[in-house]
Amino acid sequence: MTRDEVQEATREAADAAGQLAAHAERLSKRMAPLFPLDGSKVAAWGDEDRERLHALLRFFDQLYDMTARKLFRGFLFLSGETISGLSAQNQFRRIEALRGIASADRWIELGTTRSLLAHDYPTRPAAQADRANLAWRDLPDLIVGTRRIISLLHSEGLLP
Repeated sequence: MTRDEVQEATREAADAAGQLAAHAERLSKRMAPLFPLDGSKVAAWGDEDRERLHALLRFFDQLYDMTARKLFRGFLFLSGETISGLSAQNQFRRIEALRGIASADRWIELGTTRSLLAHDYPTRPAAQADRANLAWRDLPDLIVGTRRIISLLHSEGLLP
């Protein structure tokens, strides 16, 4: 891809990530009275609460992917960094060094949460509650980190 193509793709990703972050934040505010969860609460839920939780978990997954895979890579490329061959962890460390995120270690933790959400489908209410509480705990850091990288992309003049 050319620099212009990367810039356009990163701009589109920044717009989408900003919208996802805003929607996830609004939904999390509506769901706040339900947290923290335990198995008995989850077992008593109706369809509406389950659908909201599913949406929140999906937003987490999408926002993490959009930020870590598209915004971070776009930021590094547009900053003149070589990203070929860099692991995700090393990309996080470069972005931390460039002030794009506060902590690479925290983004590694967020990636662990995202992987659990994407690949673990518990059936017991207690395990479902644990999974939801983990996402609930990590969502604010994900939103803040996404907004930080979007802001830096603009303030550094990497996006129009």
